[in-house]
Amino acid sequence: MRIVFFGDSLTQGTTGVNYVDKVAVAFPAHEIINRGVNGDTSLNLYRRVQADVLDLRPAAVFVMVGINDALSVAEAGLRPYYRLAKGVPGGLMGAAAFRENLQAILSKVLTAGIKPVVALPPVEYRPATVEALRQNNAFASDVCAELQIPVLDVFAALVPASVPDRATVGLKFFKQSMVASFRGKAAYDQLRQDSGYAYSFDGIHLTEIGAAALAAQIIPFLQAQGL
Repeated sequence: MRIVFFGDSLTQGTTGVNYVDKVAVAFPAHEIINRGVNGDTSLNLYRRVQADVLDLRPAAVFVMVGINDALSVAEAGLRPYYRLAKGVPGGLMGAAAFRENLQAILSKVLTAGIKPVVALPPVEYRPATVEALRQNNAFASDVCAELQIPVLDVFAALVPASVPDRATVGLKFFKQSMVASFRGKAAYDQLRQDSGYAYSFDGIHLTEIGAAALAAQIIPFLQAQGL
Protein backbone atom coordinates (compact mmCIF):
# COMPACT_ATOMS: atom_id res chain seq x y z
CA MET A 1 0.00 0.00 0.00
CA ARG A 2 1.26 3.46 -0.90
CA ILE A 3 0.72 6.21 1.70
CA VAL A 4 1.70 9.85 1.19
CA PHE A 5 2.54 12.01 4.19
CA PHE A 6 1.53 15.52 3.14
CA GLY A 7 2.48 18.57 5.19
CA ASP A 8 5.04 21.17 6.20
CA SER A 9 8.44 21.09 7.96
CA LEU A 10 7.07 18.94 10.77
CA THR A 11 6.53 16.22 8.17
CA GLN A 12 9.62 16.99 6.10
CA GLY A 13 11.74 16.63 9.23
CA THR A 14 15.04 18.12 10.33
CA THR A 15 18.53 16.69 9.92
CA GLY A 16 18.57 13.22 11.42
CA VAL A 17 15.10 13.52 12.96
CA ASN A 18 11.95 12.52 11.09
CA TYR A 19 8.73 10.99 12.40
CA VAL A 20 7.78 9.69 8.94
CA ASP A 21 10.86 7.46 8.87
CA LYS A 22 9.86 6.03 12.25
CA VAL A 23 6.33 5.34 11.04
CA ALA A 24 7.71 3.65 7.92
CA VAL A 25 9.62 1.14 10.07
CA ALA A 26 6.30 -0.02 11.54
CA PHE A 27 4.83 -0.58 8.04
CA PRO A 28 7.56 -2.43 6.11
CA ALA A 29 5.12 -3.76 3.53
CA HIS A 30 3.90 -0.25 2.63
CA GLU A 31 5.45 2.36 0.36
CA ILE A 32 5.72 5.50 2.50
CA ILE A 33 6.28 8.76 0.61
CA ASN A 34 7.23 11.98 2.42
CA ARG A 35 5.84 15.12 0.81
CA GLY A 36 6.49 17.58 3.61
CA VAL A 37 7.86 21.00 2.60
CA ASN A 38 9.39 23.48 5.01
CA GLY A 39 7.31 26.61 5.59
CA ASP A 40 4.22 25.48 3.69
CA THR A 41 0.81 26.81 4.61
CA SER A 42 -2.50 25.21 3.71
CA LEU A 43 -2.51 27.35 0.55
CA ASN A 44 0.83 25.85 -0.53
CA LEU A 45 -0.48 22.33 0.06
CA TYR A 46 -3.54 23.12 -2.02
CA ARG A 47 -1.32 24.35 -4.86
CA ARG A 48 0.69 21.12 -4.92
CA VAL A 49 -1.94 18.52 -4.01
CA GLN A 50 -2.19 17.42 -7.64
CA ALA A 51 1.52 16.76 -8.13
CA ASP A 52 2.39 15.55 -4.65
CA VAL A 53 -0.69 13.45 -3.88
CA LEU A 54 -3.15 12.84 -6.70
CA ASP A 55 -0.57 12.13 -9.41
CA LEU A 56 1.14 9.57 -7.14
CA ARG A 57 -2.11 7.58 -6.86
CA PRO A 58 -1.67 6.47 -3.26
CA ALA A 59 -4.20 4.36 -1.39
CA ALA A 60 -4.16 6.89 1.44
CA VAL A 61 -2.81 10.31 2.41
CA PHE A 62 -1.90 11.50 5.89
CA VAL A 63 -2.44 15.26 6.05
CA MET A 64 -1.00 17.47 8.79
CA VAL A 65 -0.91 21.23 8.23
CA GLY A 66 -1.74 24.49 9.99
CA ILE A 67 1.36 25.51 11.92
CA ASN A 68 2.57 28.03 9.35
CA ASP A 69 -0.94 29.39 8.93
CA ALA A 70 -1.00 29.96 12.69
CA LEU A 71 2.48 31.50 12.71
CA SER A 72 1.45 33.96 10.00
CA VAL A 73 -1.30 35.15 12.35
CA ALA A 74 0.60 35.15 15.66
CA GLU A 75 4.06 36.17 14.43
CA ALA A 76 3.72 39.30 12.31
CA GLY A 77 7.48 39.38 11.71
CA LEU A 78 7.17 36.22 9.61
CA ARG A 79 4.64 37.65 7.16
CA PRO A 80 7.26 38.95 4.70
CA TYR A 81 8.63 35.40 4.51
CA TYR A 82 5.22 33.88 3.80
CA ARG A 83 4.46 36.63 1.27
CA LEU A 84 7.75 36.47 -0.62
CA ALA A 85 8.89 32.86 -0.22
CA LYS A 86 5.51 31.14 -0.13
CA GLY A 87 3.35 33.39 -2.27
CA VAL A 88 0.75 33.96 0.45
CA PRO A 89 -1.18 37.19 -0.25
CA GLY A 90 -0.18 39.73 2.40
CA GLY A 91 1.78 37.00 4.15
CA LEU A 92 -1.27 36.26 6.31
CA MET A 93 -3.31 33.05 6.28
CA GLY A 94 -6.21 33.49 8.69
CA ALA A 95 -8.28 30.70 10.20
CA ALA A 96 -11.19 31.08 7.75
CA ALA A 97 -8.82 30.83 4.77
CA PHE A 98 -7.14 27.83 6.39
CA ARG A 99 -10.48 26.07 6.69
CA GLU A 100 -11.34 26.80 3.06
CA ASN A 101 -7.98 25.50 1.84
CA LEU A 102 -8.13 22.33 3.92
CA GLN A 103 -11.66 21.57 2.77
CA ALA A 104 -10.58 22.03 -0.84
CA ILE A 105 -7.57 19.73 -0.38
CA LEU A 106 -9.60 16.98 1.24
CA SER A 107 -12.40 17.26 -1.30
CA LYS A 108 -9.91 16.75 -4.13
CA VAL A 109 -8.45 13.73 -2.36
CA LEU A 110 -11.86 12.17 -1.78
CA THR A 111 -12.95 12.81 -5.36
CA ALA A 112 -9.82 10.97 -6.54
CA GLY A 113 -10.81 7.91 -4.50
CA ILE A 114 -7.92 8.28 -2.05
CA LYS A 115 -8.50 7.67 1.66
CA PRO A 116 -7.54 10.78 3.69
CA VAL A 117 -6.67 10.85 7.37
CA VAL A 118 -5.87 14.09 9.18
CA ALA A 119 -3.70 14.96 12.18
CA LEU A 120 -4.04 18.14 14.23
CA PRO A 121 -0.46 19.42 14.62
CA PRO A 122 1.16 20.68 17.83
CA VAL A 123 3.09 23.87 18.61
CA GLU A 124 4.59 25.08 21.90
CA TYR A 125 6.45 28.30 21.08
CA ARG A 126 4.35 30.80 23.04
CA PRO A 127 0.68 31.25 24.02
CA ALA A 128 -0.18 33.34 20.96
CA THR A 129 0.99 30.65 18.56
CA VAL A 130 -0.70 27.93 20.59
CA GLU A 131 -4.03 29.75 20.50
CA ALA A 132 -3.79 30.53 16.78
CA LEU A 133 -3.13 26.86 16.03
CA ARG A 134 -5.85 25.75 18.43
CA GLN A 135 -8.33 27.72 16.33
CA ASN A 136 -7.05 26.18 13.10
CA ASN A 137 -7.30 22.72 14.61
CA ALA A 138 -10.87 23.39 15.66
CA PHE A 139 -11.73 24.32 12.08
CA ALA A 140 -9.90 21.22 10.82
CA SER A 141 -11.94 19.04 13.18
CA ASP A 142 -15.15 20.60 11.89
CA VAL A 143 -14.17 20.02 8.25
CA CYS A 144 -13.26 16.40 8.96
CA ALA A 145 -16.52 15.82 10.80
CA GLU A 146 -18.45 17.16 7.80
CA LEU A 147 -16.49 14.96 5.39
CA GLN A 148 -16.38 11.93 7.75
CA ILE A 149 -12.58 11.83 7.79
CA PRO A 150 -10.69 10.27 10.75
CA VAL A 151 -8.74 12.73 12.90
CA LEU A 152 -5.74 12.24 15.18
CA ASP A 153 -5.33 14.98 17.80
CA VAL A 154 -1.56 15.28 18.13
CA PHE A 155 -2.00 18.76 19.62
CA ALA A 156 -3.82 17.36 22.65
CA ALA A 157 -1.26 14.57 23.04
CA LEU A 158 1.93 16.66 22.90
CA VAL A 159 1.28 20.32 23.78
CA PRO A 160 1.81 21.11 27.48
CA ALA A 161 -1.16 22.44 29.44
CA SER A 162 0.79 25.63 30.18
CA VAL A 163 3.15 27.28 27.70
CA PRO A 164 5.26 30.20 28.99
CA ASP A 165 5.32 33.50 27.16
CA ARG A 166 8.35 34.03 24.94
CA ALA A 167 9.61 36.76 22.65
CA THR A 168 8.14 37.03 19.18
CA VAL A 169 10.03 35.16 16.49
CA GLY A 170 13.24 37.00 15.60
CA LEU A 171 16.81 36.50 14.40
CA LYS A 172 17.78 34.59 17.55
CA PHE A 173 15.07 32.03 16.82
CA PHE A 174 16.37 31.37 13.31
CA LYS A 175 20.02 31.36 14.41
CA GLN A 176 19.33 28.67 17.02
CA SER A 177 17.41 26.56 14.52
CA MET A 178 20.15 26.81 11.88
CA VAL A 179 22.93 25.95 14.32
CA ALA A 180 20.98 22.98 15.64
CA SER A 181 20.33 21.68 12.13
CA PHE A 182 24.07 21.47 11.50
CA ARG A 183 24.89 19.85 14.83
CA GLY A 184 22.10 17.25 14.83
CA LYS A 185 20.24 15.27 17.45
CA ALA A 186 22.38 16.18 20.48
CA ALA A 187 21.95 19.89 19.76
CA TYR A 188 18.18 19.49 19.38
CA ASP A 189 17.87 17.80 22.75
CA GLN A 190 20.12 20.36 24.45
CA LEU A 191 18.06 23.24 23.07
CA ARG A 192 14.87 21.53 24.21
CA GLN A 193 16.19 21.24 27.75
CA ASP A 194 17.68 24.74 27.85
CA SER A 195 14.50 26.37 26.54
CA GLY A 196 12.05 24.30 28.56
CA TYR A 197 10.23 22.70 25.65
CA ALA A 198 8.41 19.39 25.93
CA TYR A 199 8.96 17.77 22.52
CA SER A 200 10.60 20.38 20.24
CA PHE A 201 13.88 22.28 20.15
CA ASP A 202 12.41 25.64 19.12
CA GLY A 203 8.72 25.41 19.95
CA ILE A 204 7.93 24.02 16.50
CA HIS A 205 10.36 21.42 15.17
CA LEU A 206 10.79 17.96 16.63
CA THR A 207 13.64 16.56 18.66
CA GLU A 208 14.31 12.82 18.62
CA ILE A 209 12.03 12.56 21.66
CA GLY A 210 9.30 14.48 19.86
CA ALA A 211 9.58 12.47 16.66
CA ALA A 212 9.32 9.22 18.60
CA ALA A 213 6.33 10.51 20.57
CA LEU A 214 4.57 11.61 17.39
CA ALA A 215 5.24 8.31 15.64
CA ALA A 216 3.89 6.48 18.68
CA GLN A 217 0.61 8.35 18.21
CA ILE A 218 0.43 7.88 14.45
CA ILE A 219 1.23 4.15 14.16
CA PRO A 220 -1.78 2.80 16.13
CA PHE A 221 -4.00 5.47 14.56
CA LEU A 222 -3.14 4.28 11.05
CA GLN A 223 -3.56 0.66 12.10
CA ALA A 224 -7.01 1.46 13.50
CA GLN A 225 -7.95 2.90 10.11
CA GLY A 226 -7.02 -0.37 8.42
CA LEU A 227 -3.89 1.04 6.80
